[in-house]
Amino acid sequence: MDEKTNDSMRQLPEQDLLSQNEMLKSQLFNSALLNELVKVLHSRTDLDGIVKTVLLSFQDLVDFDRAILFKVNAEEFRLEPTNWVGVDDADTQKLSVPLGFDGGDITDAIFLNKHIFVYEPDPTYDVFSRELQARSYIVAPLLRKPTRKCYEIRGCENKSCRCYGSVNPYCWSAAHSCGGDQNVSEDDKRRFCVACPAFSAKGVFWLDRKNSEAPITSDNITFLTNIITLAGLVFDNFSMMNALDEANHGLTNANEKLRTVNYELEIAQANIRTDLEHARSIQQKLLPQDKMTSDRYYNTGSCYLAANSVGGDYYDLFNISDDAYGVIVADVSGHGVASALIMSMFKVLLKIYSRKETSPQKTLEQINELFISEVATEHFVTVFYAIVNVTKQKIRYSSAGHCPILYLHKPTGNCVTLKTDGLFLGVFPDMFMREKEADYISGEHRMVLYTDGLTEAVNAKNEMYGMERLKSIATHTLTLSPGNAVQAILEHQKKFCEKQQQEDDITLLVIDFK
Repeated sequence: MDEKTNDSMRQLPEQDLLSQNEMLKSQLFNSALLNELVKVLHSRTDLDGIVKTVLLSFQDLVDFDRAILFKVNAEEFRLEPTNWVGVDDADTQKLSVPLGFDGGDITDAIFLNKHIFVYEPDPTYDVFSRELQARSYIVAPLLRKPTRKCYEIRGCENKSCRCYGSVNPYCWSAAHSCGGDQNVSEDDKRRFCVACPAFSAKGVFWLDRKNSEAPITSDNITFLTNIITLAGLVFDNFSMMNALDEANHGLTNANEKLRTVNYELEIAQANIRTDLEHARSIQQKLLPQDKMTSDRYYNTGSCYLAANSVGGDYYDLFNISDDAYGVIVADVSGHGVASALIMSMFKVLLKIYSRKETSPQKTLEQINELFISEVATEHFVTVFYAIVNVTKQKIRYSSAGHCPILYLHKPTGNCVTLKTDGLFLGVFPDMFMREKEADYISGEHRMVLYTDGLTEAVNAKNEMYGMERLKSIATHTLTLSPGNAVQAILEHQKKFCEKQQQEDDITLLVIDFK
């Protein structure tokens, strides 16, 4: 301190020095009390305890006998008492206050964002005078610290609004804000504010000195304001931490439930895999496999590739009589378990009706009739069915919506297709089917049967493999055995598709007639 200042202070009256000294001592004492209050508040782990501590501090530190915290109930548009000291519980039941203009000074304190000292209130209009016999009291708002301005929250670009760019973060306390429509009632304005995301008032404190005649000083107001500001910060921090704890607890519970669900899903998936493996095993047993690779009347090669664990394709060679055998390739719409089940039913019906009927057309018509009347499924079946008479060396065949079968003459390389008119099986009572006949020469003719999963497969350019490519590779493999021809055709198709995922079941059957 310089000499000039010391001289000035020596000139001050002694009484003024004593007054300033007392003021400094009071400020230091209040700061110490606030620090102690902060320590106490931070030691509490429950919100009710924090609120109770704040209310008791009003009694102990600022000499207010009674204190009530009202919370803002936005849905009911009212102030409701939540915590109190120095007031009987029964009395608080009468203190619900509307947030409208008729709510009086306690609601004005919120919407003006300032403490209000009420002296000698009229009991006719004032609920605190009427119910608590308050001679005077103070009301002060409890505010949550805003993180953004109202125009940022609402995306408002009305720069003429007095809240736009204002240093006041509490926009509802600015008169005529948000457009300032003078035709809107005060209550409607307040309802608009309370419903706005920018509204940060959490409640309001009511305090009075019932048992004391001591006047309320400016120091009391300052200290009270500091406590309320501190309370607002502590409430905010506690609420955020509590919300974070609840979120973490919820996340922990959700993770635990997720682990339980994942474990149950793993068990369910294991059961499904087991069931699918059983289904695949059963379906494999329905296919002819090794028993049809060679016979005194034919040599064959075959391959069945399901898009899933099980599929809806079916093929077979089976004896009908001493001089005849049946050749079948079929495809159920879709693929998977349902298609596999339908195809299993179709095989059983085929084996039953083929023993009684020597006409491919009539056999399929009888199966179709039973499918429509008994099975009634949304799936349909495409079928190529032929009966080969080895004595007469003739092939009688019918097609129910199936793709054309390749019929090749090995010495010349000539390739024709075998197909008849007919609708797919399982949908229409009348299939409009036809039956045709073809001759074969032992050792000279080959038949290539397949399902559309082979020809309709596409490559990365979305180009379909198609019939012409199949004809070409089938002709080029005529010198190979049926088994080797099957492998060559599938490799050709796979190379064309460029490792694209298989979308449909594929069946390929090659027969050389002896």
